[in-house]
Amino acid sequence: MRLQTAAQGSTMTDFDAVAFIRELEQTGPTEDARTGLDTESLVAADPTLSGVVVTDALVAGPHGDVPVRVYVDRAIPPTIGLVWVHGGAFIGGTIDMPEAHWVSLYMASRGIAVVSVEYRKALHGVHYPVPLDDVVAAWLWVAGDARPLGATIDRLHLGGASAGATLAAGATARLRDEGLPVPASLILAYPLLHRELPELGQDLLAALATNPPPINFTPAVVEAFNANYLGPAAGEARYAFLGDTAIRNLPPVLIVNAEADELRASGERFARQLAEGGLEVTCTTQAGSQHGFLDQPGDANAVAAMTGFLAHMHRLR
Repeated sequence: MRLQTAAQGSTMTDFDAVAFIRELEQTGPTEDARTGLDTESLVAADPTLSGVVVTDALVAGPHGDVPVRVYVDRAIPPTIGLVWVHGGAFIGGTIDMPEAHWVSLYMASRGIAVVSVEYRKALHGVHYPVPLDDVVAAWLWVAGDARPLGATIDRLHLGGASAGATLAAGATARLRDEGLPVPASLILAYPLLHRELPELGQDLLAALATNPPPINFTPAVVEAFNANYLGPAAGEARYAFLGDTAIRNLPPVLIVNAEADELRASGERFARQLAEGGLEVTCTTQAGSQHGFLDQPGDANAVAAMTGFLAHMHRLR
């Protein structure tokens, strides 16, 4: 849910999420001023990424084509696959952002082929379940006869960051209920799994005080983004926020929280729900980090939990 806005530096009392959404609909996203994020620059900074072949494709979905980007290292036969979904509060983010592009390059260079998904945003009358439908369509393409990653279904995983993690979790439950191929595991980076933000614990409040983020995800801010995502289907949004449903029959789950991030409260509560339901869950917190830390390219520690989790799974299974 990392947003590039004029409100960077906002406090929890002066960021108006509803006004921001309406402004975004009128003016579009602001130009990202950061540099050095294109593939050439990323490879120059980290030559281990140079073997990754990147291919754009379109996947047929119920609302039209869904753009995806495929990452496979030419020197590593793909045996593990990941469908990855970027964040952005359901209203922002693209497959060009580091949270999508750099993460996918890095994972592919370590032997985990990736399909990154560009889903429709909840703007201009688009609401649930449209973004979720796009993610499901992309997953079914990867898991189907096309097999763009080469991995068999038992070695194919689904994950995302922030709002992308919300969508990945909902897609997994829907696939399960519809009798469709489900991922071998679910990877959730700084996720939001509840419509209402859970109460913050004392250790989280302390982390926020010592490492204050540029925008605070207060209950009001979270509610505004979530209400915008849900739209008129709020009462029927069974797969919107998985933590608000009965937790059952999910694959192994990895949750990677940011330390100074209000949404950590949701990730931790969801981990407890999974454990109480007898499901396999690994929950870790990235020390010293804020929400959106995967959007800062070059830090291998940021993705270590994900690559380690997948490597561990396939040594044991």
